[in-house]
Amino acid sequence: MPTTAMMIEALLEMRTDPGGVSPEHFWQLVERFRAGLVNQAFAILGNQADAEDVAQESLCQAFQDLHSLADPKRLGVWLRQINRCNALDLQRKRAREKLRAAGSGADLAAPETTPTGTNLDDARRRTNVELVARAVDALPEPFREAVVLRYWEKRSYEEMAEVLGVPLGTVKSRLARADRMLVSKLRRLWAEREGAKP
Repeated sequence: MPTTAMMIEALLEMRTDPGGVSPEHFWQLVERFRAGLVNQAFAILGNQADAEDVAQESLCQAFQDLHSLADPKRLGVWLRQINRCNALDLQRKRAREKLRAAGSGADLAAPETTPTGTNLDDARRRTNVELVARAVDALPEPFREAVVLRYWEKRSYEEMAEVLGVPLGTVKSRLARADRMLVSKLRRLWAEREGAKP
């Protein structure tokens, strides 16, 4: 299994001699980030299939735009920035599609529930996932990054400090502050949702 140091070395070699490292080697190295990218995209989109598509798109984009990586030691942060932009783009596209479909009345034919209530339960779960994703997305970048690393990627505090390039104490205080901001934001979002019900 390639180490992060090997990955950085390969990236440096690719930047100075693009023919020196095979694309297969690059994919082998970068693939270790895929699970984290899928988790990050899922936090935004709330849909596993879309999250996997976004992660794949982000890895392809990273390979094409490798020349724009200023510091290979920050590969993980760079990949997550690309991935976040791609996930948000897809989220906006899905929202536009939903508005167009609602405008055409296409969703009126969909049943609200089945006899067992499964569709309604799924809708509630999706709504909750969307609210959490909105709350996370509304956090300022450093706090959002900490939440995604801790709760979606299941990183330890030590791993987070390494990925973010900050001291351990900063990671802990940043995450504590992010938690408080999330609780506050979610309370507002749930209150708005309850207030919007007939």
